[in-house]
Amino acid sequence: MKKSLLAATVASLCLPSFASLAADTTSDDVMVVTANRFEQPITSVLAPFNVVTRQDIDKVQAKTLTEVLSLLPGVQITQNGGRGQSSSIFVRGANSDQVLVLVDGIRMARSVAGNVDFNQIPLTQVQRIEFTRGARAAIYGSEAIGGVINIITLTGTDTPSKTKLDLGIGSHNYQEASVAGAYKIGDKSVLQLAAGYENDKGYNVHPQPGLNDGDKHGFDSRNASLALHHQFTDEISGYVATRWYKNHYQYDGSSIYSGHQYVRAETEFNDYSAGLKYAQNSYKSSLIFDYQKQDNLDYVDKTKVINRQDQYHQRNVQWHNQYQLLSTLSVSGGIDWRQEQWNDLTGFAGNKERDNTGYYAIGLWDYSPVSIETSVRLDDNQQYGTHSTYNIAGGWYLTDNIQLRGSYGTAFKAPNLYQLYVKSAWSTGNSNLNPETSKNIDVSLHADYDIGSLAVTAYQMRINDLIDYTGGTPSYENVKGESKIKGIEVEAGFDTGIITHQLNFDFKDPRDSKGQQLIRREKFSFKWVGTASYGDLDTAVTYQYHGKRPDFGVELPAYDTWDIALTYWLQPKLALKGRVANLLNEDYETAGGYAMPGRTYYTSINYQF
Repeated sequence: MKKSLLAATVASLCLPSFASLAADTTSDDVMVVTANRFEQPITSVLAPFNVVTRQDIDKVQAKTLTEVLSLLPGVQITQNGGRGQSSSIFVRGANSDQVLVLVDGIRMARSVAGNVDFNQIPLTQVQRIEFTRGARAAIYGSEAIGGVINIITLTGTDTPSKTKLDLGIGSHNYQEASVAGAYKIGDKSVLQLAAGYENDKGYNVHPQPGLNDGDKHGFDSRNASLALHHQFTDEISGYVATRWYKNHYQYDGSSIYSGHQYVRAETEFNDYSAGLKYAQNSYKSSLIFDYQKQDNLDYVDKTKVINRQDQYHQRNVQWHNQYQLLSTLSVSGGIDWRQEQWNDLTGFAGNKERDNTGYYAIGLWDYSPVSIETSVRLDDNQQYGTHSTYNIAGGWYLTDNIQLRGSYGTAFKAPNLYQLYVKSAWSTGNSNLNPETSKNIDVSLHADYDIGSLAVTAYQMRINDLIDYTGGTPSYENVKGESKIKGIEVEAGFDTGIITHQLNFDFKDPRDSKGQQLIRREKFSFKWVGTASYGDLDTAVTYQYHGKRPDFGVELPAYDTWDIALTYWLQPKLALKGRVANLLNEDYETAGGYAMPGRTYYTSINYQF
């Protein structure tokens, strides 16, 4: 394994790379919205920040959102096997539910009852991903301890007309078909649409000899989205949008106690949103309304016995304002209101709901060579009362090319409705749970020269009242003591002639309140993404190394994987694509007992017009 890692490091010095996935973008025209809830150049963001575009996703030929996120700094993915199986994300070692997930700036309804399963969000609908690390609770509220991931599906009125068609097949009888487009309607309107289909027959993700021999656990998905954007006047624009997907997958529920159980699960998701934007001179304002509903069902295939059936509902209203007081000083703030509802249709919890109203204010002062950012927020929650958070960050250009950054912030994660109220044979909620709280500090140095760039960030998180499942009770409890996670992230990009390189390292020490390494959290990872173009042929190569980590009762060994993707342009608008995932057929697990896919092949044809 060490030889593989050394080979990858040497290769990264000799091959071109896919820069925008692995390192901060430094172009002044790249505008982002996630860091502070208003549009700003990425160079003015004081938190570690990454952007993934649709072109980036297409170039590496990713099939799932987890594949894209796994390439980002500080991110570790665990998954119970192949496509469609339950997956989790750890950012800087924080729990999966300590990372806030947004879609177009709105929380996912799934967070009502726990962390979001990224593996089931259709990649067809994704236009762009913005990712910021560190505490952002003073801007967004609960869950933003480890970072914020904003999955952007909407475009805008300035989008040119275009259509993209994809058809593909692959290993495990994989099939895909998708269409996405944006179409000008007159001078002031744009119609945006996307639709997709995927089917994967899968393999036995949790082999148990004598219990589930011959089983295959597959996945299929149908999804669609539609949005209309309109520029009413020079100052006012708006949109209406809807997204839908329906997923089916199978997983293994076999055990020596229950015998063979082949379980089928279904998830159907609907989202409806509308928004208005106003901009004139130094003042900008936006108003967004959103409603989400998710239906879940899983049952034993042969007996039709229902294991779980529930619904999540979420209603959200956001009003955000920004004012440029001076050329060097801007202030912003707003209100967001959210109503969460969980309907347990099979257990004894019944229908549970709560409201949360957040009030926040942000100030950004930029007087070269110094920048200062402050934010404060108050959340008033129907279930656990009020909670305040704050953040302060600063940047100082030591030279024209080197900037020193630092930040300190508080954050929290409210107990979700499942942890509070679930009632079943294997779990009982605890209505007396307290929110988790954290104190986060970051210090980083960023250097940007013509020959390349380097970013080194040291961070520390101290988390109190960690909410954990206690098997003996069985229930959810606040863990006494303080969990500590500290680490160093390194991102580098440089050119050697026509060759570009980007890599990132992550060293961390994730410890619980007893000083033990946190479950499934690795201490070291290394990632590299490379691209090259030779005439009509584009190539993308990715490499990942992940260190050993503890699981429940076992230690999972370190592993590394290589992927390669090739795109051949038959015509300027017609491309033939091929990808091999896990090129060297590495045998590994990210969750104990669940085998990840071996070498997997995909091929597709893409037409754009």
